[in-house]
Amino acid sequence: MKLRITLSSPIEINGIRTDTLYMREPTVGDQLDSEKLAKDAGERELRMFSLLCECAPDDLRRLTIRDLERMQKAYLRLLADDDPAGNAVVEVVP
Repeated sequence: MKLRITLSSPIEINGIRTDTLYMREPTVGDQLDSEKLAKDAGERELRMFSLLCECAPDDLRRLTIRDLERMQKAYLRLLADDDPAGNAVVEVVP
């Protein structure tokens, strides 16, 4: 799954000015890589978002807080259970 995030303020990503980012679903490898390279929780989040949006962490440092919150919401949506009806995806079996 991939989500499109419209920014309130355009920034330069990979040398191109844009007001749109695309965030893909994270993998276990993304989580491990972001944890290994980060010094604290804020940097870990920024590194995770840069992996998922395929850009440099320094590019994302120019985001407004409003746009960072949009990215956080998109990330949580990607992590959400894919069964909105509430059917059991994981069950206890005898």
